[in-house]
Parts: sequence; C-alpha cells; structure tokens
Amino acid sequence: MAMQILVATDLTARADRPFARAKLLADVRNADRTLLYVGSPKTEVDIEKVETLLRRNYGADAEGCNLAINYGKPPEVIADTASQLKSDLIIVGAARHNNISDFFLGTAVDHLVHHAPAPVLIVKERPRAEYGRILVASDFSEFSAHALRTALEFFPDAKIDLVHAYHVAYEAWLKSDGVADEMRSDAEKELQAFMTGLNLPESDAARVTPRLVEGNLHQSIFNMLDSGDFDLLALGTHGRSGFAMATIGSRASEMMGWSPVDVLMVRKPR
Repeated sequence: MAMQILVATDLTARADRPFARAKLLADVRNADRTLLYVGSPKTEVDIEKVETLLRRNYGADAEGCNLAINYGKPPEVIADTASQLKSDLIIVGAARHNNISDFFLGTAVDHLVHHAPAPVLIVKERPRAEYGRILVASDFSEFSAHALRTALEFFPDAKIDLVHAYHVAYEAWLKSDGVADEMRSDAEKELQAFMTGLNLPESDAARVTPRLVEGNLHQSIFNMLDSGDFDLLALGTHGRSGFAMATIGSRASEMMGWSPVDVLMVRKPR
C-alpha cells in the first residue's frame, strides 16, 4: 500500500514549503497526498475557489492530490482527518500568524502531537533535496527508539546521527578525571546496549552513527544544528528523561523557534 501523506494548507505562499516537501517525498516514495484546508465553522468554504487556488498556486504539482475540506480548530481537525484517512505522515508549515500555523505556539502543538495518529513533520526550510543527514535525539527509551526507526523508514537514503547526552554530576566538585571517565564508560556501554537492542537490519544500522555528548542535551542539539550539517531533527514525544516534556508543552514554541531545520515529531507507539 502506498504511503499516505496529509498536508495542511491555507493555500497561501506560507504553505508552499510543506507542499513542496510533500511533493518531493511523494515522488521518492510513490506516496499519495491529501491536501487539507481548514475552514472556519462560521463560513462555508467555496470549494470551486479552493480548487482554482490549487491550480493557480501549484499547477501540475497539484495533479493527483486529493482535497479535503473540514471545519474547526486546525489542530483538532488535522488530527481527526489524519485518523479518518489513516495517514502515515502529517506535514505542516512553521510560518506564524495564520490559522494553520499558529497552533505551533502554546499548548495546541500538544494536542496535535498527542492526538494525531501519525508523526508530524514541521517544515521550516525551503525543500531543495531529500533529507541527507538527520539528527535523532535519544534518551535510550522505547520512544526515542521508535523515532529512530521512523526516520529510517521514512527517509531510506539519509544518514542518521543518534545523539545521547550524559551528565557528570557535581563536576565542579569532583575534580576527578577517573570519575568522569567512568561515567562516560557507563554511557558508552548503555549506548551500545541500546543499539544492540534495536536489532536493526544491517543496511539500516550502517546508516546510523551513535554519538555521546557530555552536558545538556538541548544545548548540544542547538550547537549541532547550528553547524549546518543536518537537514532534519527527529524527536520522540515521550521519554524517561523528561526531554519530551520540555519539547512539547511549555517549551514547544521555543524548540520550534530556534531549530533552523525541519522537525519530525514522532508520537510514542501505541
């Protein structure tokens, strides 16, 4: 069965990037695309006008797309539509101040990711090529494992850096290289056990580079993304370290704001 992609759009220039990313992914994966336009419950949408805008804005690239029109609050409508259509991936934009994209701010992103049945890809950059290098944040939980597997499945040609951060407690007082070395050694063993437990096919394992960083995970991710070496950040939405709670909810706006690359949010497996 072909991959099913749901693209949320308001049919303005702000929606060009998620549309283009969906088109690129659909071409590579031979996927089916559905464009979702969310209207206000107070105003009936002119379907003919929407179809005209589609042809005007996207031309031949819109050919083969299905069109869905629903009414309500965008986060709820997107999640419900994805459930109805059994979508494998939801693609949305990161622009602000429009009814599709404002939901990234505040608690609404919580609703979308926690209720959507599929991973959510937030497109920030203008798509120029397939994702070549992906950063996956890990806390060794089943949720970060699921995020890694999803990235491997969706982007079969990408190289992936799996990053785990460990912290040397009371480092300022320890003043002991031996303790720091021991903690890194323990982290390395845990990372190796995590990778072994994934039991990835050889072809997938060859695309994954496990990496340990000492210090704060959020700051480490920021520094790595800021280097310009990565095209996509992939995050599991739950985890034992509390990383996900800092990602979704109170710090969702912050995370979406400072990430210079697209972000794939992968909900925990049911």
